[in-house]
Amino acid sequence: MFTDDELKWIGEVLNEDDRDPFEISKRYYYKKKIESERNTNKENVRKELDTLRRRTIEFSPQELLMLRNENERKRLGVDNYEGIYIIFNRNNDLFYVGKADKVFNRAYAHFVKNKGNSEIYVDYDCGDEFSIHLIPLSATTFSDLNELEDNAIRAYDSFPNGYNRMPGNVMDKPIFEKEEYQEVADLMLDRIKNTESFMSLKRTKDRKWYVINLLSEYGLPDNWGFANSFGTMIQNYQKANKGK
Repeated sequence: MFTDDELKWIGEVLNEDDRDPFEISKRYYYKKKIESERNTNKENVRKELDTLRRRTIEFSPQELLMLRNENERKRLGVDNYEGIYIIFNRNNDLFYVGKADKVFNRAYAHFVKNKGNSEIYVDYDCGDEFSIHLIPLSATTFSDLNELEDNAIRAYDSFPNGYNRMPGNVMDKPIFEKEEYQEVADLMLDRIKNTESFMSLKRTKDRKWYVINLLSEYGLPDNWGFANSFGTMIQNYQKANKGK
């Protein structure tokens, strides 16, 4: 897969023996910068999404459960699009924001036992009243679904003061500490992208450990910062080439 010269070069690039252990990483700076920008802008995002909620159909849990059936959606002319869904508990003013490539395939699950967010289901089962709005990505000012979801979670304060258990995904692009890391990642991706093990990777954790194991297999430094960013790069590549 790699020549001896390539392995020597990769090893030299990924070796961090000369790095200052107290140096703050580029990934950390990027994360804090994006979080600050999004927190500053969350009121504007809330206004945008509230406007879209007023313009879109408000669903009840029962209607969502009915529309999980593809034939029923086709009969009613309802599209199943990429976007976010905003669940609102009218009794306790709590929100939940989720995202999906096909929103109807995900939104209803929170009102089915042992299928979605358990806290939502418990409140629903106890009789709380919920309303749900589905927002197409294409109707917003955002171009990326992860970015839209994270901004919406902040806008509705659904983490930690709502049903969301985790914040949205901020680190959804690879941030390499050195330019040479990007060159190494490009080379490695070119060599592994058609392998069976690569194509079987589905989860973030699996991608990171795949990179770590790959480095170990070839006797290369176990550079965790590189592994995290390369794992994100792999995810983006898989998403961009899905179905090809």
